[in-house]
Amino acid sequence: MSSSEVYFLSFLENISPIASQNARKMEELIYEDASSSIVKARLFAEAILNEVFKNEKIDSTYFSSLYDKISYLTREGYIERNIQQSFDIIRLSGNKAAHDGSYNDITEAFKLHKEIYKIGVWFYEVYSLEQLKVPLYDIPKPREKENIQDLVKKQILELLGTGIFETDKTIKEAEDVSGDKGNEEVEVDKHSLLIKDLEPGQSYLLRELRRLKDSSQEAIENASQFTPFKDYLHVDRKIQLDLERILESNRNCNRGNLILLCGSVGDGKSHLLAYLKNKKPHLINGYTIFNDATESFSPNKNAMETLEEVLKDFSDENINRSKEKVILAINMGVLHNFINTSHKEHSYNILKQFVEQSELFSQNITTHYSDDAFDLLSFGDYHSYEITENGSESFFYSSLLEKICTPSDENPFYLGFKEDETNQLHTMVHENYKLLQNGFVQDQIVQLIIQTIVKKKLVISARAFLNFIADILIPDEVENIKLLNEFNVLECSLPNLLFNRRERSVILQAVSQLDPIHRRSVYIDQLVVDLNTLTDWNKIIDEYITEQTPKSWLKPFLTRSNLTGYSFNIFFESFIRITFLTNETFAANLIDTSYTEYLKNLYYFNTRDTKKIKGFYDEIQSAIFKWKGSPKKDYIYINKPSEKYRLSQKLDLQPSIDHLKPNTEKVLESFKSSIMLAYQDGSKENKLFLDIDFPLYQLLTKVREGYRPNKKDEEDAIKFLEFLEKLMKFGEKKKEILVYFPKDNRFYTIKRDNFDVFVFERE
Repeated sequence: MSSSEVYFLSFLENISPIASQNARKMEELIYEDASSSIVKARLFAEAILNEVFKNEKIDSTYFSSLYDKISYLTREGYIERNIQQSFDIIRLSGNKAAHDGSYNDITEAFKLHKEIYKIGVWFYEVYSLEQLKVPLYDIPKPREKENIQDLVKKQILELLGTGIFETDKTIKEAEDVSGDKGNEEVEVDKHSLLIKDLEPGQSYLLRELRRLKDSSQEAIENASQFTPFKDYLHVDRKIQLDLERILESNRNCNRGNLILLCGSVGDGKSHLLAYLKNKKPHLINGYTIFNDATESFSPNKNAMETLEEVLKDFSDENINRSKEKVILAINMGVLHNFINTSHKEHSYNILKQFVEQSELFSQNITTHYSDDAFDLLSFGDYHSYEITENGSESFFYSSLLEKICTPSDENPFYLGFKEDETNQLHTMVHENYKLLQNGFVQDQIVQLIIQTIVKKKLVISARAFLNFIADILIPDEVENIKLLNEFNVLECSLPNLLFNRRERSVILQAVSQLDPIHRRSVYIDQLVVDLNTLTDWNKIIDEYITEQTPKSWLKPFLTRSNLTGYSFNIFFESFIRITFLTNETFAANLIDTSYTEYLKNLYYFNTRDTKKIKGFYDEIQSAIFKWKGSPKKDYIYINKPSEKYRLSQKLDLQPSIDHLKPNTEKVLESFKSSIMLAYQDGSKENKLFLDIDFPLYQLLTKVREGYRPNKKDEEDAIKFLEFLEKLMKFGEKKKEILVYFPKDNRFYTIKRDNFDVFVFERE
């Protein structure tokens, strides 16, 4: 081959001339005869496979079909997973073109063109000793000498033109309608949040969704700014309504007033203050607002000195004559340090007494507390989800999803979606958005978010949640869907973006651990059997999936014989995830029972349901005795199993519920997010408290069922072990000890008799 003869995959000429010629012919035929071009792609793949068998000195006599060859080489490790997928894509399309004369899809030919390039480069790198410079991939262009119809040219240019590979640089952030657009004419509907100012081929839906991301300008929270976009996404929360009531009641008050908004970073304080400034300015007229006051003054002052300046009008010396009105957003830890620190110029004992009376730092629930000149609201006890006897729900997250998905002329996302439809823009972002409009899909996503909060103790702000939604809708590369192969469609789909992007955020990391493909279930096992034994997958797809959008993603995969190894895994994992998100019956069968039981008990403790609480205490008592070991009822071991004999004492656990407060609400918005147990000694003078979160409950449930904790379990449950050590002091070892000799299976007791003398007896 001369250096001037450079054509598609010409670098393969010396190591596989048949494959090289088929690749060349495939490219030449794309515009002229797409069906024949697809067949040539299949012949290219077959030629490459034959060369692999030849180079690896493998007898290919027993591998008659392309499927068998791909399966064997993949199974034996000769073909990489991504290359195997390329072979499968070519094989599936080639079969259609070979058996269906009417199959003449030019976009399908474009997909295969890219796949044979991947295979060609891989084969060259693995099996060639040459060191030619492999050209970068280039999309095939029409040959000038051919008389290509204008219609075909237009179709291809639309596919390959603007809007196919959208990037952050090509998507402009929507600015305020009143912003300066220069002399550029922009179509603006004064009653719509959607500004139509993008170049042809660019996606409005994608632009609007990108405004949800952390990297967006909209993500910057500022107590002084409240844009129309944030106004649309705003959802009323209980803490906002409580603050509004406090402000309303203080409007005509002539004395000073300090409102403390206590919480942590990212809990929504800035958004709340910006909302009030913009929507309810009459409520905060006369108030000075300090948002993160510890950073508001001179850098020469530390946090305590800064707070002293902010709060000087509410010191013991000034509070009775102060007329100042202040709203202070403050971290709970900073407030704790402030009221427990000695100050130079002023004292704050009245403020300290108020905070202590509010029980902000106690185990009790403190949503808001008012007394004289002070008001306090604690973000920590206003949750982003609610609990009921039947489980959990979240008005907040559900409302945010509804704002994004509802088909309304006031919804910029939906308007962007419809505008793209009008402009015939169709990507996986649009497919994912259609799926997210399904109400049950939204419910499942909200439940996953609540699980990450309960199980992993995540704090998920509105901003973090919105960024998460953008992450599960927008793939890394946004292409016209006609240029995506069947596997690309699955990989870029919402169910796989939801569970396969663990590196992208803390939320996605936590959600990936809730992936249904990791669940042990007879229902999933049965599905595996069906997919591996039944020849017609259409019936299975129709049985499990009723939502049309994801069904269209799976329909190209008709039978098990169409897929090899890794390709089958992609289909199977996608199928399970799609079914989990769309099939209510299937999802119910995969529920984590320990999680649902924990939520029920959390509800019972927060409502002080004594009958149900007793059952929970019984469960934990069983777990305590099994953790330490017990020779017989009411006795618990006090030494290690490795010793020659075991010592045990009688331990009569006496639960207490005095610390719990009754609540008759059916839906709890404010509650303690962990279960607080209390035990008292025989005299009822001493009490021990045990705080049980979900990870500890899950571990104790396993122990109750026979599991033996390992070293890591003990490290994770260090607070529980400390509690056990204190609890053991409630036992009766000073009165009686039971001695057990495992080797002889004998029991002896050491106890004091009526004359206070120790007696050693065999049981």
